[in-house]
Amino acid sequence: MRHLSTRPAARRPAVRRGLTLIELMLAITIATFLVIAAAPNFADYTNNARLREGGTTLQTEALFAQSEAIKRNRVVRLTTSGSQVQVLEAQDTAAMTLLRERTLGGGVTAATATIDFTPRGYPVNRAVVPSVDFVAASVDLSLPGITCSSEQRCPGLRVDAGGGIRLCTNKLSC
Repeated sequence: MRHLSTRPAARRPAVRRGLTLIELMLAITIATFLVIAAAPNFADYTNNARLREGGTTLQTEALFAQSEAIKRNRVVRLTTSGSQVQVLEAQDTAAMTLLRERTLGGGVTAATATIDFTPRGYPVNRAVVPSVDFVAASVDLSLPGITCSSEQRCPGLRVDAGGGIRLCTNKLSC
């Protein structure tokens, strides 16, 4: 319920709005301390995000190579070297056709690898006795100057003998 004041308008106390200079300086000081405390974790987050993006790009290209091998009914090769990822039609190794080429962003590099997919979508070297995890091929990603650990998770692409393609979030535990 609203009360009517009997005082004249000139005698009413002024309503204060806004911040004082002291309140503003205190808020800026607290914000500065929070930013300083979060900076090391932000660097880890940024590195992990760049590695994750590179891993997703590599997985996309591997799935593309596998689907092109099935679609074209030909051998298709996925090659990685440094930050370059290429998908080539490799039915005739003397005259390969470039289907797609991508560059991994953010300084991410991939181990040098070649994976050939048969017209049925399997890796060519699947007849080789598989390891314990039945991995026919693998490609690990890294960032220069970064050591992979539980805090810095470097992803790894794994292609199993049955043609399954998966991206491990940390190559150390994959």
